[in-house]
Amino acid sequence: MKQLSQMFDAPQYAQQFIGLARKTGRSRDLRIRAKCEITDTEGRPIINKKTKALKVGWGDYHPEISSTA
Repeated sequence: MKQLSQMFDAPQYAQQFIGLARKTGRSRDLRIRAKCEITDTEGRPIINKKTKALKVGWGDYHPEISSTA
């Protein structure tokens, strides 16, 4: 995993970069990752036993789809 510069810190900028990189044909397995709460297989957040804080780590970024009804 390689982090890009601060210029690509927003998901839409990272998505634009991925689009440009794919056009060159010299890249593969590009994905956007973000720091998020780590959850177990059932979706419950994992809590650090020592600090009682939620564990945070890198995970794949999935944009939230909002429904406007």
